[in-house]
Amino acid sequence: MAHKLLIDAGNTRVKAALMDSEGHLEPWFNADYDELAQHVISEPLDGVWIAAVSGQQQNEKLSAWLSSQKQSNVVRIHSEASAFGITNAYEQPAHLGVDRWLAMLGAYDEQPKATVIIDAGTAITVDWIDENGRHLGGWIAPGVELMKNSVTQRAPNVFSDQTSQWGKAQQLGLSTPECLLNGCVNTFVGLVRQAIAVSETELDWFDYRILLSGGSIPLLPVDIKRRGEIRTELVLQGLACYARQEKSTA
Repeated sequence: MAHKLLIDAGNTRVKAALMDSEGHLEPWFNADYDELAQHVISEPLDGVWIAAVSGQQQNEKLSAWLSSQKQSNVVRIHSEASAFGITNAYEQPAHLGVDRWLAMLGAYDEQPKATVIIDAGTAITVDWIDENGRHLGGWIAPGVELMKNSVTQRAPNVFSDQTSQWGKAQQLGLSTPECLLNGCVNTFVGLVRQAIAVSETELDWFDYRILLSGGSIPLLPVDIKRRGEIRTELVLQGLACYARQEKSTA
């Protein structure tokens, strides 16, 4: 039985999974766009489902790879007003990033419960969905790396140490590079703590899930990580909802 290929095309990396005829997912690869050629589709596929938030150059690389693998049955998923029990809060639903949309679908399909989803990649996004599948809204903020770059590009006297990539939560800096890196990380931590506070004080949630994903999640202090679940495949799980029903929005 042919598998379906699910692709989460992010800003810097591509995640892929294969879905069998019973709807089960098997992670395949997590690669840079320039590494796609290393991965060969060796069996017949019953279609390809893609969620892409990447730019034109990355999209062209992905399309070229699929063409080289002789894959033409491609469905590109876009955000909708409602689907699979989730109602989009945006007045213009298509403007919601498809990665955020699919992460909500994946989370709700897994467990229909009040949930806050925090994805910390190139940008930091936060989305709230209630137990009835209603998207209540969200936030978008610069990711840790973007914060650092925005400061160094606009303030020449603030510089970073090329040997140190990440700062540390809840620690003080003793040099300009340390102050910058630690400041960016603690800004991220503060946003996450505020998201939790809003969930509990403004929304009056106490029995709810905190789902964490993205490359900056390891920078969070232990007390926050213990409260949440680290989930790296939510977008692929949302894609699976479409692939199971073979719904095309291309």
